[in-house]
Amino acid sequence: MFVVVYQFAVKPEHESQFVKAWLNTTKGIALHKGGLGSRLHRDKAGSFIAYAQWPDEYTFQAAKKIFMSEEYEKHRQTMQACLDVKQTRILHEMNVAIDYLQPFSSSQNTPLGN
Repeated sequence: MFVVVYQFAVKPEHESQFVKAWLNTTKGIALHKGGLGSRLHRDKAGSFIAYAQWPDEYTFQAAKKIFMSEEYEKHRQTMQACLDVKQTRILHEMNVAIDYLQPFSSSQNTPLGN
């Protein structure tokens, strides 16, 4: 498994909109690009950190050339518009050495702000 860790610098007035757009974009990536899902975190400084899982690095790299449906592309564009792009970056790209992360029920997943 391959993991990418992102740090998102979200414009303060767009945080709620970003969270919703991030969730829908992540769903589109899983549906169209082969991603295995992601988790969105918030660090103590207030930055949004996402941990995205992929089957392997090849799938992650190939996904950059695959477009999602128009619906999901709109969510991606909304997400991008919420960001300070100069401060948003990939923190890590790494292979999983050992996996002991417990599964969760997606029905318990509630976006921030709800």
